[in-house]
Amino acid sequence: MRVSLLISTLLLIINILCDIYIAKQLPSSFRKGVKRCLLWGVNSFIYLLFIIIILLIYNKNAYILSSNIELLVFSFFTISFPKLIFILISPLDYLLKYMTNKKIKVFTTVGTILSFSLIATLLFGFIYGRKKVICNEVDIFATNLPVSFDGYKIVQISDLHLKSFYGDTLFLSRMVKTINDFNPDIVCITGDIVSLKADEILPYKGVLSLIKAKDGVFSVLGNHDYGDYVNWKSVEEKQNNFNNLIDYQRDMGWGVLDNNYTFINKGNDTISVIGVENWGKPPFSQYGNLSASYPTLFDDKFKILLSHNPEHWEEVLDKSNINLTLSGHTHAMQLKIPFKDGYVSPASLRGKWWSGLYKDGEQYLYVNDGIGCTLFTFRMGAFPEITVITLKRKNE
Repeated sequence: MRVSLLISTLLLIINILCDIYIAKQLPSSFRKGVKRCLLWGVNSFIYLLFIIIILLIYNKNAYILSSNIELLVFSFFTISFPKLIFILISPLDYLLKYMTNKKIKVFTTVGTILSFSLIATLLFGFIYGRKKVICNEVDIFATNLPVSFDGYKIVQISDLHLKSFYGDTLFLSRMVKTINDFNPDIVCITGDIVSLKADEILPYKGVLSLIKAKDGVFSVLGNHDYGDYVNWKSVEEKQNNFNNLIDYQRDMGWGVLDNNYTFINKGNDTISVIGVENWGKPPFSQYGNLSASYPTLFDDKFKILLSHNPEHWEEVLDKSNINLTLSGHTHAMQLKIPFKDGYVSPASLRGKWWSGLYKDGEQYLYVNDGIGCTLFTFRMGAFPEITVITLKRKNE
């Protein structure tokens, strides 16, 4: 905690130094009278915002504030990052002046353009990007897929983080309509329905209960669904929150696969749908139990696994012949940039499986980019995703 506090203090000092430097680059009229007061009034507000964020990090009891932390973090970084970009580029003019003996503000101009471009990008991701739903259609081929399930349609969504919509049911209504328009056979929801508490669901229960699929809607739990990021008054209060989360999902008609499984039958053919609780490497809690979730992990049935964290696929490959694993969790860090034939993202630095389709032999993993936001109310490239997966029988 002392190290984090030191880093936070250094960031605040860097911000203040940035503002002093930027103020000196402004026309002299901004350094006098009302304009000067306005300038430093805004800067002081930002410092206060930063201090509030730091207090939230160290005080989980501040629930009213923590429920809005994404907006606070976004506001702070939308203002602070562009300033940092500017201060890294603009001082190069002093080097240019030393080399040419001329006062030229080339780098100050470049820094200004880049800073305002970054502000525009962040605002785009906040206003438009985080509500731009995309639909990715994927085909999965398997030799052991029963004939009756050839063409079977799965719709996957993940990481709703309902708190991040601040009561906006219109967006979720559009999402539900899009899902239903695909006329899916099954809908799979791979965890992190909420961010902090179960009652985040309440404003959206009516809308989410409208998700329909011929063979049902199934969900599993993600790391945020256990209430581990709230400082509860008692163990009983935390358990009641967890029980409410399960009950709310069942009220909406969702089948919660809590280290459990179900069979989907068509005529004489059957496939298995398995769900595990959250399974993650530290610092994430590990509640999932693959062996307990399904008795015969190497049977000859076609099997679909819902597991929130894609890192669980390592165990899936080692301990089963599960055909298709559906995960979320990463959000692709809510940022993907097109590059060559794919994307680059900071999420790739955190794990091998962070977005899209992966294959190992006859086993597949699909990592959905999620719907909502955590920590930062922004999406660019990694837009809210609905995945439509069609199962196809492959001849041997």
